[in-house]
Amino acid sequence: MDMQKALRARLLGAQSVSAIVGTKVDWLERPEGDALPAITLQVISGTLDQHMQGLQGLQFARVQLDCWGDSYAQTKSLVDAALEVVLPRGTIAGVYFRTASATMPRDLGERTDTQFIHRKQTDLTVRYSAA
Repeated sequence: MDMQKALRARLLGAQSVSAIVGTKVDWLERPEGDALPAITLQVISGTLDQHMQGLQGLQFARVQLDCWGDSYAQTKSLVDAALEVVLPRGTIAGVYFRTASATMPRDLGERTDTQFIHRKQTDLTVRYSAA
């Protein structure tokens, strides 16, 4: 069971997300030179809870979701689409995602030599197990 691959596949499999980013959903770092909009994901913390016979079936991870865009409106549309996909229950690639929660939404951004890049960052609590 690979929660990270499954979460990326879940986002890319949603028409509402892929219509905005294409295939630009990556873990940890956006590939240099990739055009915007895009999504990056990063595991911030998690647990590997155990019981007497090994790992528990249900695991938790805190995942940082960053949505990047050329404009605030584009970035807001992307985060709204992404949250519609990752918050409900669902099964993909052998991983069962329970209802997730989103906290601490933040508006961020950075100026480059040629533009201002908009970023909306949200922390997700992802609850998952083998399907």
